[in-house]
Amino acid sequence: MQIGRARGGWAIVTALAVAISIAVPESGEARGTTRSDAAATPAQTATCVGSVGPGIPPPASVPSGIPGFHAHWYGQSGYPTLCPGERSTATVAYYNTGTDGWHQAVMGKSAYLGTWGPEPGQDRISPLGGDGSNGSLATGWPAHNRIAIQPAEWVGPDQVAWFQFTIQAPRTPGYYQLYLRPLIEGATWLEDFGVYWSVTVLNPDGTLPPPPPIGCAADCWPLNGRALSGGPVGRRALNARIDNSPAARPHYGISEADMIFELLVEGQITRLAALFHSADPGTIGSIRSARLSDRYITPMIRGALVYSGATVEETDAIRRDAATGAYYDLNASYVAAGYYRVSTRPSPYNMFTSSSAVREAVNRLGGGGGVAIPRWDFIRRADHAATEGGFGAAQAATALTIPYRTNATVRYEYDAASRTYARWQDTRGTMVREIDAANGVAIRASNVVIIHTEIWETSIIEDIFSSRGLDMNLVGEGPATIFRDGLRLDGRWGRASIYDAFSFYTTVGERIYLSPGQTWVHPIPHSWVVISS
Repeated sequence: MQIGRARGGWAIVTALAVAISIAVPESGEARGTTRSDAAATPAQTATCVGSVGPGIPPPASVPSGIPGFHAHWYGQSGYPTLCPGERSTATVAYYNTGTDGWHQAVMGKSAYLGTWGPEPGQDRISPLGGDGSNGSLATGWPAHNRIAIQPAEWVGPDQVAWFQFTIQAPRTPGYYQLYLRPLIEGATWLEDFGVYWSVTVLNPDGTLPPPPPIGCAADCWPLNGRALSGGPVGRRALNARIDNSPAARPHYGISEADMIFELLVEGQITRLAALFHSADPGTIGSIRSARLSDRYITPMIRGALVYSGATVEETDAIRRDAATGAYYDLNASYVAAGYYRVSTRPSPYNMFTSSSAVREAVNRLGGGGGVAIPRWDFIRRADHAATEGGFGAAQAATALTIPYRTNATVRYEYDAASRTYARWQDTRGTMVREIDAANGVAIRASNVVIIHTEIWETSIIEDIFSSRGLDMNLVGEGPATIFRDGLRLDGRWGRASIYDAFSFYTTVGERIYLSPGQTWVHPIPHSWVVISS
């Protein structure tokens, strides 16, 4: 069961089912007895019985022959429900989609599973296992932050590695998660597919603990709902204005954005307002000029506007905003914020910067103090029921199209395994998958939000073709459509001011919660129809 060349789904599901085992610990120590020996254990285990849910099958197809080290999730065993202190063995399969093989225990070539965010966070200790070092449990992991190592000496291209590891339930009943990501130790992290284990720890009498609160609170990032894991939540967020014309693609840094607004501009093309708070990408771009719509988003994040120029009218308005303290103005025309141009792209599509350089500029301007960014409504747990958080009346919808003009039309396709949406965009007549050029990570949105609102032409001339700029209403209320967990829900949006977060409600007034992860927001005219299937 260590290596297999076949991609057969049924064989893998069967193997995952057989790979699951549960053990009862002896006095809470690392060693345990098998379930067949459990009759002699104390009365607690007679009333509390653990179980494991069904395995998750592999995708119908995976890529192959990608140069270098690469991997694709290929199925996993089910989520365990355990008694306090009880153990369970978990299995996850990864398909080697790269051209380089994996060599066990060879630095720079050996595949491991590492702890990942949001719970417990990259390279952090999990309460569910470890090697006994750094305060972790001793459950046989290779290290306190390395969950498993490839079990076979060699996993070649187009072969499957079956990683197995032991989870031990904490003594405190509750709901726990273990996120993981494959890596080649000493070389690179492999693709992140949002793989996690959800572990329910029962009360000693076998009953379920009280459900956790639906919404995420102070222990989550306000713009993506993921667990903080000790991150600098009190710092300002950044709004980077990124070009979205075909010549400016692929984009850099957007996979690390907490949230992205795709905003209509002159000529019915779009630009991106990428909001960075929880992560610090080394490359962001390409950076382009600001528009009026940035004035309605940047105050919400208590942040800085990262852009390169604007019309006289828009520049004046932004400067007035900055003078009142609404946000920090980082116009590349007069602020040094690490902006640079590259020779591999024609101007004006070749300006970039980095999160660290921008933050240094903000600090120089006096913006280094703590702030409190308004929180969007996110469900606390990534493994929530699809109908949770106001989605009881939602309808199935695994694909949707946003009818922007030629060279801008956007399509999202839902992937049930990762519970995210792949993003595709029309590029000179071909729909191209959105992949972050900075790190090779494909865009996977947890939520796609459609805001129907008023959008109108202004008297501002934006370019040499005399195209008139657009303005829009992003305060008040109106119709909204939220796509989440492969479902579509038509409801309402509301926002009190440009300093507040957006809120969403069902047609009967129930609050709607988003899934933790990246959200793409699309304000579009009332007359536009978003088709889903």
